[in-house]
Amino acid sequence: MKNPVALISILILLAVACGPGGDQDAERVVRVRIQTMEPSTISSEVYANTRLEGAQEALIFSSIPGTVEEVLVSEGDEVEAGERLVKMNTDQQVNAGTSAAIASVSAARANAENARANHERMQTLYEAGALSSQELDGAGVALEAAKAQLNQAYAGYTQARATRDNAWISAPFPGRVGRVWAREGNMSGSTPLLSISGNGGVVARVLLPESDIFKLEVGQPAYVTVSAIGNTSIPGVVTAVSPSVDPVSGQVSAEVHFDDPENQLCPGLSGRISIITESITDAMVLPVSVLRRTRNGYQVALVVDNRAVLREITTGLISQGNVQILYGVEPGDQVIVLGQNSVIQDGSVEVIR
Repeated sequence: MKNPVALISILILLAVACGPGGDQDAERVVRVRIQTMEPSTISSEVYANTRLEGAQEALIFSSIPGTVEEVLVSEGDEVEAGERLVKMNTDQQVNAGTSAAIASVSAARANAENARANHERMQTLYEAGALSSQELDGAGVALEAAKAQLNQAYAGYTQARATRDNAWISAPFPGRVGRVWAREGNMSGSTPLLSISGNGGVVARVLLPESDIFKLEVGQPAYVTVSAIGNTSIPGVVTAVSPSVDPVSGQVSAEVHFDDPENQLCPGLSGRISIITESITDAMVLPVSVLRRTRNGYQVALVVDNRAVLREITTGLISQGNVQILYGVEPGDQVIVLGQNSVIQDGSVEVIR
């Protein structure tokens, strides 16, 4: 071996040329998945948990003291407006009041008849010259007073009869009976006799953060998702929004109405309300996780002729893990959604399905 230094140099060069890596790193192929861009819709939403109520819902109380004599309906029954629900056995005072009102009407009627007859007799005497005009006027005043007394007696009887008729508790509107607390033999008191819900759908009254006050408007679409019916989403609409923030809770109240024509919802169910405050159609939308962070903002990686192309973008609305791309991608672009952080500009890529 005449020149060992030269021989070692040759061996080193061969090792570098033939060892692992070499020019193959520059041609490394990154396997990626892509999404072909198409116009779609992105929406901004606010959420709140709620308990549904009947759009028409009432607790029915007895307006007079008494004992429950008969309950005519059961929970879940469909009723019409004016249909009798509960019969009350009113106390003796109410019955006595009705009897007294009838007696007052009889007495006032007799008094009015006597006053009328007396006025007619006085009129005859006056025409015959046997009575002065002052005496005739006095009879006329007595007749008018008797008429007024009779009208007052009629009003008292009408009120007494209405009180007595309140022994029947009737439905204020058509709907479905909810809870029934009334039991035969129980006294009426501060506890309602029953509840009734109308057939006009259900409503959700929700409280939202004060930051949403300028996003909410009447007429915005909404959905309620109820776990009790398999997380089904039922559409609704915002029907009321408070114009101010509640000073105690610091929240904004809103009401959402659900027509529910298929009767999937019922008062008392718990659900999650979603109100769509903004919706953009024909937008370029990507998952937020696809974006690559840069010093100046964000970029995405595209595939063009089996090569990676890094492109700066401008973002818009962000919602539910998705982001609107205002500038930087066009319909038909192939955006890398898996492997985007492993590619380099003009690097070779292989699209996998």
